[in-house]
This record gives sequence, structure tokens and C-alpha cells, in this order.
Amino acid sequence: MRNQILFTILSTCLLALSNSAPAEGEARIIAGPYLQHTTQTSMTIMWETDQPCISEIHYGKARFRPSKQKKNPDPAEILDQKKTFKEMRTIHEFTIERLEPETDYFYQAHSWESSGKEVQSDVLIFQTAVRATSPFAYVVMGDNRSYPERFKRLADKAWAERPNFVLNVGDVVTDGRNKGEWIAEYLAPASELMKRVPTYVAIGNHENNASWFYKYSSYPAPENYYSFDYGNAHFTIIDSNADLSPGSKQLQWIIADLSASKAKWKFVAHHHPPFSSDKDDYGNTDFWLSKRGDPRVQSLIPIYEKHGVDIVWCGHIHNYERTWPIRDGKVDQSNGVIYIQAGGGAAKLEQFAPTRSWFTAKVLRNWQYCLVTIHEGTFRMMAYDLDGRMYDYLELKK
Repeated sequence: MRNQILFTILSTCLLALSNSAPAEGEARIIAGPYLQHTTQTSMTIMWETDQPCISEIHYGKARFRPSKQKKNPDPAEILDQKKTFKEMRTIHEFTIERLEPETDYFYQAHSWESSGKEVQSDVLIFQTAVRATSPFAYVVMGDNRSYPERFKRLADKAWAERPNFVLNVGDVVTDGRNKGEWIAEYLAPASELMKRVPTYVAIGNHENNASWFYKYSSYPAPENYYSFDYGNAHFTIIDSNADLSPGSKQLQWIIADLSASKAKWKFVAHHHPPFSSDKDDYGNTDFWLSKRGDPRVQSLIPIYEKHGVDIVWCGHIHNYERTWPIRDGKVDQSNGVIYIQAGGGAAKLEQFAPTRSWFTAKVLRNWQYCLVTIHEGTFRMMAYDLDGRMYDYLELKK
């Protein structure tokens, strides 16, 4: 209760701050800059100012120090390119293109309000997406809503791993219709991570499909579901709140997207779990049987099996669960799909059913994140709790 009260105070203060009218000439960056969708040749950067501004992104390719140069360079020396948007706005979005694959770039956000007063970010760094033959790493977390201090601890641990990107399985805020929560619960606690590492979100139910999800995000259209390639892997991000019925637009897109991909590794992410040992979300196990998973997304299981999906990431239930490889309703260690519920991002923990599910390989009731490393045909996943203890490990070969 004390943490929830503190969160409410923090959220209210930040919302008031973001909506307050600052003195003329005192524009501030109140969110970001932070990184969104990346490719081998592009990066999307966003930030928010507390009043309308024109904006520029300054950037430059990282390079070695010349042998005779003793002092660190002036930012203008390493930020030798820029892109400008001259319309006044508060949420600023730039996609830098014509970059080189797997390359470090420095960048800095600049904004000017109507009087000409400038505000700028620190000089930061990002890396473009790696080549298909290169190893890479990504972090998975989700359900970080409502407890920003706890989420910050996990986000800082994730940043310490230096991943190439983050995959968040949704519920990043308590109520997506509340603008202040996007900063207080999500962008501010994870700022050290997000300003250097791109983050992809599978929209959750608590986002409420609100306009702020689309304003604070930049993913391939239509954004509530999308896909991207990274290294030798393909990622299909699904909106499990939206229509998934036979013939629906999203379902047709999912089938086409998975069919078209020839990537060595295929990953899917959506918020709701097809398999779950939760105590009472799918039937109160104190008195009744449970469906042990969300029926709406269980309809996707045959599609995943048909199209060779390796891992399905999900959340919604606030704890960790990994299944055995599953195919045709039973464990199949040669050809099955593994489902990993990574919903321990900060929200209040839930409890497991009192009896073990047939599909369960590992459960943990704790806050956590997962680190994945991939090189060619080797996949390794290490799951860590809030104190940095590894409690699960998975290795796959193909």
C-alpha cells in the first residue's frame, strides 16, 4: 500500500509538471530521448518537451581518436550530421537513415521554443542492428506497470547486460489513457536503458489501446502489431487484445508474416499467455479447474506449430513460467514450441495454482527479466530475479 501511495504521488507530480506552463524561454525535455525501431541502416529517436518546439537531431559515426589528439573532442566534431523538423511540436520523432550496419553512432537531441531558447540532451550513443551472421543479445521483460522504483531496478540491471534491444511483453503503464503514467511508470524509470537501447513493446490490456501508445511509440505500421528482423531472427509482435478470430485482418497478417520469413530463428511476442499455471485468471483453482491459459490466444497455437516458431514470449500473469516444447497438445522435445511467460517486470506478484501443469518446465514467483544471446544456431536464455540471481537457463541448438 505504501508503494502504491508513493507511486500515485509521483505520477500526479509528473503529470502536473508536464502540463504546467513554464516561464517563457525555459523549455525542458521531460521524456527521453529514447530509441525505438532500428534496422541495419536506420534508427528512430524520440523525445518530449514540455512546450512546443522545433527540433533537430545531431549525430555522427563513432571513430577512433587521432593519435596526436590529446583532448576529448567538442560535440560538434563528432556530431557532424543533423536532421531538422521545423514545425512546433512537443513529441519529437526522427528516423535517421543511410547508416552503416552494426555501427556505433553518437547523437544529441536539440529543441528550440518560440523565443529561440535552446534545450539539448546529453551526447549519447546507439548501435545499428547487427548483420545476419553476427551474434546479438536481447532482454525480455514485461508488466512493469504501477511500481516505477522496482521497474527502475530491473531496467538498470537490463542495461548492465548491454543488450542490442529490449522486448517488452506489455502493460508498461497502469492506464494508457493517463498521459502522466507514460513518463512516471515507463519512460523515466527505464531512461538509462532506453536512451541507448531500442525497445519494442507488445501492447498490453492496461495500455487500453490509448492514443498515447501510438504517440510515444514508433514501430512498423500499424504499430499495435508489427514485425522486424534482427540478426538471423524474425520477431512477430501481436496485439492479443485485438480481434484474432478466423478471417480477421490481424490473423491473416500473422499467417502471412510467419509464412514469409525464412529466418533461422522465429520469435513471437504478445501480452496474454497461451499456457499459464496462474491460480485464478483462467479459473479459480481453489474451487474449480483452470483453462491453464488464455483461450483467445490458444487459437494461435496451431499456427505457431505450422510455421516453425521457436519461442513465444508473453506476460499478463505477474510471475515467470517456461513450458516444455509443445506440439499437438503434448510435450515434443524435437519439434515443439516453447512458451515463456515473463510478466515479473514490477507489478504486484500473482500466485500459481496448487497443482503442477503438465506443460510446466520451470516456474518462479518473483520479479525478473530474461537475457537471450544468439549466434548462428545457438540460442541461450538466462532468467534473473530482482537481486541478479539466475534461476533458469535454456539452451537450444539448430
